[in-house]
Amino acid sequence: MSRQVDRAQAYGIFSAALELAPSQRAAYVSQCCGQDDLLQQTVDELLAIANADPRTIGVLRGEVEPALEDRTGWECGRFRLLELLGAGGMGAVYRAERTDGVPQVVAVKLLRGEISDARTERFLAEARILARMEHPAIAHLIDVGIREGAGWIAMEFVRGPSITDYCATQRLDTTARIRLLLTIADAISVAHRNLVVHRDIKPSNVLVAAEGHPKLIDFGIATALTTPTDVVVSDAVEFSRVFTPHYAAPEQVKGEPATVVTDVFGLGALAYRLLTGIEPFAQARSALSYLHAVLHQDVAPPSEVAYEAGMHISIVRRLRGDLDCILLKALARDPAKRYASIRDFADDLAAFLACRPVSAHVPSAGYRLAKFVRRRAPVVSLVALLAASVLTGAAFYGLQARAVAQARNVALRRGEFLEELLKSADPSEGRRDVTVAELLTTATATAERKFASEPLIEASMLGVIAQTQADLGRYGEAMVANNRQLDLLRQQDASALEIGRALSVRGLLLRAQGQWLESERVLKQALPAVRAHGSPEDMCFLLNMLGAAQSRTGEEVAAEATYKEEIRIASGAGPALRDQLMLAYGALSLLVGGEFGRYTEAETYAHGAWDIAQALLPADHPDRLIMENAYARALINVDREAEAEPLFRDAANAEDRVLGADHHDTLVTDLGLVEDLIELKRSPEAIDLALPLAHRIDRVLGADNGYALTAWFDYGTAACEMHQDQAGLNALRHVEEGRLRLLPPEHRLIHSVRSGIGICLTHLRRYAEAEPLLLAAASGLERARGAEFRPTQSAFRALRDLYTAMNEPDKAASWAAKVRS
Repeated sequence: MSRQVDRAQAYGIFSAALELAPSQRAAYVSQCCGQDDLLQQTVDELLAIANADPRTIGVLRGEVEPALEDRTGWECGRFRLLELLGAGGMGAVYRAERTDGVPQVVAVKLLRGEISDARTERFLAEARILARMEHPAIAHLIDVGIREGAGWIAMEFVRGPSITDYCATQRLDTTARIRLLLTIADAISVAHRNLVVHRDIKPSNVLVAAEGHPKLIDFGIATALTTPTDVVVSDAVEFSRVFTPHYAAPEQVKGEPATVVTDVFGLGALAYRLLTGIEPFAQARSALSYLHAVLHQDVAPPSEVAYEAGMHISIVRRLRGDLDCILLKALARDPAKRYASIRDFADDLAAFLACRPVSAHVPSAGYRLAKFVRRRAPVVSLVALLAASVLTGAAFYGLQARAVAQARNVALRRGEFLEELLKSADPSEGRRDVTVAELLTTATATAERKFASEPLIEASMLGVIAQTQADLGRYGEAMVANNRQLDLLRQQDASALEIGRALSVRGLLLRAQGQWLESERVLKQALPAVRAHGSPEDMCFLLNMLGAAQSRTGEEVAAEATYKEEIRIASGAGPALRDQLMLAYGALSLLVGGEFGRYTEAETYAHGAWDIAQALLPADHPDRLIMENAYARALINVDREAEAEPLFRDAANAEDRVLGADHHDTLVTDLGLVEDLIELKRSPEAIDLALPLAHRIDRVLGADNGYALTAWFDYGTAACEMHQDQAGLNALRHVEEGRLRLLPPEHRLIHSVRSGIGICLTHLRRYAEAEPLLLAAASGLERARGAEFRPTQSAFRALRDLYTAMNEPDKAASWAAKVRS
């Protein structure tokens, strides 16, 4: 087996020789190589290339490359070059238009260097490979050709700034930047599946088009991984290829073949730049100095670079830990130590966003949290929130106590709390069957005991626990923690904002338990302080809760205004609050569709929410499932029930798996599926789902909960459709009694259930009882929501059917005329 040259050593000697006068280079190389003939041969070949093409030396030293001749006006195939957009090491890019009468603007890249006849077929074959790639984040190839020996590539014209400029002007936070990186990673994975490696991932090759969609461009220099075996290229020629400083992998600067892990390095370098604002080896001012750095030095941890650059401490903290580990693994000098694929790299970034353990983290005692989460997956959200509170609590306590020494002590005290909590639930300590409920109970009791003399820290911990209990659907336990938190905050004369935040969570808990009037009162009490002192995120959270309460207490017009205020705030915050914008769109969709009957408008809002959810959130994220549910409900109202059913089933199955069958969100989605089946006239299936669901909601949320009454209403409606009239009538009477206890007598939900009772009575041929109920229901619904409102239309149809059954054709015809086709 022939010996391989040490490329790093050869390039080091070569680069040092370049600094000498040409007459001194041969002696220097001979001295450095000694008796190693293969090393000397390689360096001599490199020097020969440099002597033949002085541009190589200039590029390596960071000198500006000679400008290409401006080819504006040239025709390349069916495209005319209109404007030079930019030039680089591999060629020049022009804006171009088609000349055959078809209105199309493209980007045409003219490549440097001449493509010989021998290379033409390879160039065209590679273009065919590139044309196979289709992905929303890849600028697709349109055409290729050769003119006067110069290769050209026509590709999709992307209007937008580079990804670094976009992130800066939009002031994107770390989370939003990582989501852009995940989209790019998905595009690169598509390229790799087509056996293509990009080789030049850098900011100028990722543009951001309208609405924040990134586009990876310039696959023109990509190399097919299936390189023909009959192509023989000198090692030295490959070795001397121009590379992009700060983004090229070590194997690229050494001239070794590019592989998928070369793109892992490139994406890692791009991520480093986006998340720190600084390029890897930023001190390297030329390709030559970058060559030395990337071959002999390790990349500095991102958090250290960000700290030294004076970035905000919140960004430094966000980078420290998992992101440090992820980026350093992607940028490892040894390709074998990097992620094996772009997908593995992306999985760790996604895990970081989801507060899950990442594979790149070096195992240590300090990473026990990740080990615990892997063993006990159900407690991820709790432990992640508690861990976050350890980092954020110091600022809160410092503001309240106004004592620097106390503020410094907070992180330590909270760290002790988290360590004790994890130890109480760690299987290695003998607790092999710990449950989420036990861990939460331990958290509450531990906080009370551990922070008895530090009430503000206890209050803050209880706030985290209350929010987590709510997220898990344990509203009674959450209310206990919230009560204690509010008591402590008031006793300690805490700030109005902290009390307002605690009241916001209380409003959420009351809403979830169907106590709408009380929820509205509490949220309005919190509103002035949050509006005056809170962040946009605080305001959006509160407004979302308030809008929900108003929509259930007869203040639907006020609720619409509340949601639109939330949308204005979230939109003004840009990408940072796109998740809150999604929630506002979803809530507004349910309001304008369910309460006002503006179904087309509702479908538009719901579609917007669902689009954001799919772009931002992983498949099983609870908020994404809520938006899927909302969109499915909107589809029912625009007569697209068949499209809604798979969405309901997908969301219900995921929520059952992720949240559990008795979670609030799972129950609501199951309700939506029942209603869809009723609309599809599949009443037997609806009954089979509705009856156990009604009993389950009674048990979990209480018999007087609005969702429980809706479940019984759906069951009663389906039972009447199946002519199980007495069972349906009993269920609907139960709903009427419950709603009369909770709602004003003229509320449209009361008219709706009375319409359902009238339908059942008609089936039972109790026409004299049915007629006044249906007339009153139809009149009340039309007054409340208009003639096009779906429940109003249902009442109109019921009156048509009633008078048909009573053999009164004139009255039947008058009501039939009001039914929309």
